[in-house]
Amino acid sequence: MKENIIKGIMTDILETKGKKSAFEVFLEGENINLKLLSGSGEVEQIRNQVFNKYLNAKNEYQSIIDNKDNINLFNRMKELETLIVQSRSIIGTVTKLSMINQNRGGSETSYIIARAPFFNPDNVKAEIRVYLGKTEEIGRTIEDLSKDTKFMDEAERQIVNAMKDVMEKRKVEVAIKKSVSIKQLVTNHGEAEEEVNGKPTNLREDPRLSPFKPGPGSNPKPKHYGIVPKKK
Repeated sequence: MKENIIKGIMTDILETKGKKSAFEVFLEGENINLKLLSGSGEVEQIRNQVFNKYLNAKNEYQSIIDNKDNINLFNRMKELETLIVQSRSIIGTVTKLSMINQNRGGSETSYIIARAPFFNPDNVKAEIRVYLGKTEEIGRTIEDLSKDTKFMDEAERQIVNAMKDVMEKRKVEVAIKKSVSIKQLVTNHGEAEEEVNGKPTNLREDPRLSPFKPGPGSNPKPKHYGIVPKKK
């Protein structure tokens, strides 16, 4: 069974306070001995030709990742990826119970917590936790509580609300609300390459489209389900 990916691509690629961007690490990941380029033999000539193309490619690559418009695009993708993975966690919450011990003021207290996979850029671990109460006061084992449907429903409710609070604090809004695909990237010459396809899909207008499988492909006539166009 396929599992939800709960971490974005741009999150690992872009620069943060603690690490360089994957772009920069890639460009700096070289170990070239320039002495191998000296000489007039056939091999040296080929290497020098390749080396010139290599430098030009690196310069163009650097100019693309340094472009302000591209940086804004990458950061926007990072925001959207975070919204997507956090939404996945809310829609398909996997809630589990655990017991943790905390030492405060020389005394140790045990707590029952609910936890679930959830990516938050501000946290190290992709997990969210909610304290449900002291183990002593609840008076039941993790195994027993996990089988209690009412208790687990309440634990899930608290987990989902905690996720919702995190998402609302980030305030990431989706700008495109209709079926539009956009491809835009600024090249090293400062020109934007863009391709837009904004034709909406309406299942009711075209009976050839299956309500269960997006796309314009033909589908067999459904027997007892799906969207059946009304006869005029």
